[in-house]
Amino acid sequence: MSGLRDDEPLDQIEGEIEAGEARRAEWTGLIEQLERDGQDGADARCALREIEDALAALRCRRDYLRAMRAQA
Repeated sequence: MSGLRDDEPLDQIEGEIEAGEARRAEWTGLIEQLERDGQDGADARCALREIEDALAALRCRRDYLRAMRAQA
């Protein structure tokens, strides 16, 4: 037995999603500010896409864990 609660991995993923959402909001604001300042936001948009990709993967993992829990 690992000593982990059954819902601990799901709780951890939920926390990572929450943190990722906060990062996404920060980067979205940064991009908006860059565009208002007339600066190129291409690098920031690339970073935002990476954050969004990571969030999508976390959501898939969360959904998988929920499905496995529902089957148990």
